[in-house]
Amino acid sequence: MESRTVGRLTLYFDHEDEDAAGVIGSACERTLSIVHELWGLEVPDDCRVYVMTSWLRFALHSAPWPWRIYWVITLPLRYAAIQRLWSVAGGWALRYGRRRAVGIKPPRLLGEAPSEIGKRVFVVRGIDEMVQHNTCHELVHACSDDLGLPAWPREGLAMITVDRFAGKPTVRAETLEILVRPSASSHPVKTAKAVRDLDQLVAVYVQGYWLTRYLAETRPELLASLLKRTRPRKQVESVLAAELEVSLEEFWSEANQAVRAHFQDRI
Repeated sequence: MESRTVGRLTLYFDHEDEDAAGVIGSACERTLSIVHELWGLEVPDDCRVYVMTSWLRFALHSAPWPWRIYWVITLPLRYAAIQRLWSVAGGWALRYGRRRAVGIKPPRLLGEAPSEIGKRVFVVRGIDEMVQHNTCHELVHACSDDLGLPAWPREGLAMITVDRFAGKPTVRAETLEILVRPSASSHPVKTAKAVRDLDQLVAVYVQGYWLTRYLAETRPELLASLLKRTRPRKQVESVLAAELEVSLEEFWSEANQAVRAHFQDRI
């Protein structure tokens, strides 16, 4: 594979994907500037970005040798789940100790079949724009991974950063209605990767986006404080419940109502 340096990270790509590497590399540069300006986050010391045309090749090439052995040993147990994820994901962010690896599908793979999640969650975008947004989203994960955030702020942080990258909202306005469904009053899963049901995965992205966007608009200092150090999931929600003056047990139902009331007359 060929490689080039983009700021403090390294971009890997095959020669035939040089044009895609240009799109992804440019998106990396912009993203790193935005996450520093917005959140005070920096790219990890060992961060690699790949034009990802095969999930297995990406996983094995990006992993240090001990992790490659782990991949080979555990692959039979995880193969089916990874294949399902590959069919809906435009990019991945992996962690190997101190190394972070980001894989982004090039335009030619994104154009083969629109993601069901993309159709349900995001506004219509061109293929190159999707690649840029996927790059931004996954690189935010790499920059914020040390914080150990629960799934909803992890995804929400990445999604509202993409909004800033795009200069406009990138999530469909009608997804706000998902917050009033009975299933939205319960706690989201700990990690998006643990989700097997597509409806549940959509809910993780939607709840994460709208609540994080709400905090960014109404309580930016509180959101900034949550990004300064690692906190247990329960502590994150305890801090937010206290701010909203609700019990921890009622946090999600009350938070969803507050978020919907804040946005419903504006979109």
